[in-house]
Amino acid sequence: MKVLGIDFGTTSYSACLYDSKSKEIAFANKQNTSLIFDGLKSEFDIKKLESDFDSFIQYLTKIFDLKGTEAISVTGNMHSFFLVKENIPTTNIITWQDQRALEKNGNGISYVDYINKNYKSLFSKFQYLLSPGYAVTTLLPLQKLINTAGCSLRFAPDFIVKKLIGDTPYDSIPIDPSIAHSSGFYALENKDWNWELINALGYTEIHLPKMAKPGTFIGDVGKHIPRLTGTPIFLGMGDNQASVLGAIFEKKLETSYNKTNSMVISIGTSGQISAVVKEIKKISKYLDYRPFLNNYYLLVGASLSAGKTIEAIKAFIKNFINLACKKNVEDDQVYEFIKNSILPVSPLKFRTTLNGTRYNPQLRGAIDNISLNNFTIQNLVTATAYGIVEELYKYYREMDIDYEDIIGVGNGLQKNKYFINIIKKVFNKNFYLSKLEETTSFGAAVCAMEGKLKGEVDFQG
Repeated sequence: MKVLGIDFGTTSYSACLYDSKSKEIAFANKQNTSLIFDGLKSEFDIKKLESDFDSFIQYLTKIFDLKGTEAISVTGNMHSFFLVKENIPTTNIITWQDQRALEKNGNGISYVDYINKNYKSLFSKFQYLLSPGYAVTTLLPLQKLINTAGCSLRFAPDFIVKKLIGDTPYDSIPIDPSIAHSSGFYALENKDWNWELINALGYTEIHLPKMAKPGTFIGDVGKHIPRLTGTPIFLGMGDNQASVLGAIFEKKLETSYNKTNSMVISIGTSGQISAVVKEIKKISKYLDYRPFLNNYYLLVGASLSAGKTIEAIKAFIKNFINLACKKNVEDDQVYEFIKNSILPVSPLKFRTTLNGTRYNPQLRGAIDNISLNNFTIQNLVTATAYGIVEELYKYYREMDIDYEDIIGVGNGLQKNKYFINIIKKVFNKNFYLSKLEETTSFGAAVCAMEGKLKGEVDFQG
């Protein structure tokens, strides 16, 4: 069976064409040029998004043999949302990076602090604090600009599904619990919208999508995409969940691995450790608790820097060379220097929270244990790499689990192999590096296949 998974990423569109019979996997990606920043705002320009996606589909028809594709599924930016009225978007897609909830309201405090201070008693018991970038916090400042009454709340993958189907109302497109949860007003304990919080914040007149299980049939690709016309589309998941599903499924294909107690680490712009669990033993303010499949949960510890920290070190080295030697060097040269400078250990301790944390946005990084003779560039870059991994290890300790295996995913690990040895040393676990270019779009392809075969995605099957 040939299936197609599509991932609506922050900076690119990705696709995976998977043939379950031959086990062949092909990937494609194309830049998403629609992202715009304006002060605290971060949005995808709807008009640019439409032309970018049309171009992406045309690109896929050229590099993939789409003939015989039997199913499609879409994943994408969790948290990113937009508003629709009378089936027409009334906003751009507001991304997970949006910070407008940090603006001050009429009481002189930020919108996000206002919600955390006054409505915490209505949060899901698995929710410690709300952050900028969620619909629940961003809608408050948005309501100062537009009338949201009668609007429908939609999420980034919905835009792609609508583009594929064509002539269908947005309200006919369901979302899965993982996307609903990413709004910030989903109660994990009830597996439903957190109506108390929604009503208290004045969001009652905003129409919320209906929910369905991943793998649910949504509709068929319209005639406007001839190579895929009539191909059934099945409901996907949020990008975090899709990536975990893709990583676990790929390891099962490669090694006959069939454990449900799996842990996945990705290091990219940010860092993330995700663990699949059957039950939640304790609740920690440092973790996110998300829905998964088959009544399993996903425990997630997310750092906000990771690759950005390496980028900051790169900029520091590059700037120093420029000032001291009056010489410009290319980024690739500096990154290669960093790779070659990693030592087995470093006496320095680097807290790599350069961009804060979810639970403490104001927290910043720090370098400790500097002596008269250990502040060298090799010790600094080594401490940086260790600090990134050690932050993820702290999240693992908060999960109160004891798993034996780690699956590593993402370009950050594939391009920077030094992280692998550090992960093995810090975690003291078995480590498997995914061979996939892109586990997220592959996870979407798995959703398409499972939806076509079973009508739902079976994590244990």
